[in-house]
Amino acid sequence: MFARTRFVSLFLGLVLVIGLAPAAQADSTQLCRAVSSILLAPSDLILGPYIAGKDLHYGLTEQGDPMILKVIGTPPGYAYLVMMQLGGSIFRVIAGVFELPMGMFTLFREGAEGPLFKSQDETYALYSEDFGPCPVRIGSSYNTINEF
Repeated sequence: MFARTRFVSLFLGLVLVIGLAPAAQADSTQLCRAVSSILLAPSDLILGPYIAGKDLHYGLTEQGDPMILKVIGTPPGYAYLVMMQLGGSIFRVIAGVFELPMGMFTLFREGAEGPLFKSQDETYALYSEDFGPCPVRIGSSYNTINEF
C-alpha cells in the first residue's frame, strides 16, 4: 500500500514537472554557420586567384594612383591578395571548427551567439544567399578595402 502511494505521487509529480515545462525552442543558426564555413571555405581558396584579380582590377581602375605606382605595385599586390585569400579561407575553417561544438549546445536553446569570423558575414562574395539560418557564401573576398 505504501509503495503504491509512493509510485502514484512520484508519477503525478513527474507529470506535473513535464506538463509545466516551457515549450522547446531551438536555434540552429550557429550550427548552420559552422557547417557552411567548413564546407564552403575551399571555394574561397580555389577561386582565390580570380577574386584577387578582380580586387586588383578594381583597385587599378577606381583609384587615382600614378601609372608608375600601378605598374610597379601590380605583381606584389596580386601576390598579396592571393595570400590574403588563403589566410581568409584558413580563418574561415578555424572559425567553423570552433563554432561547431557551440552550435550543438545552442541548438537546444533560443538565441545563437554571433559569428566568430565577422568578416565572413560582411564581405563581398561571388555568390551570397541566406537560406533561413544557413548562410551560403561562395568565393568570399577578404580584401575589405574594396567597396562593392
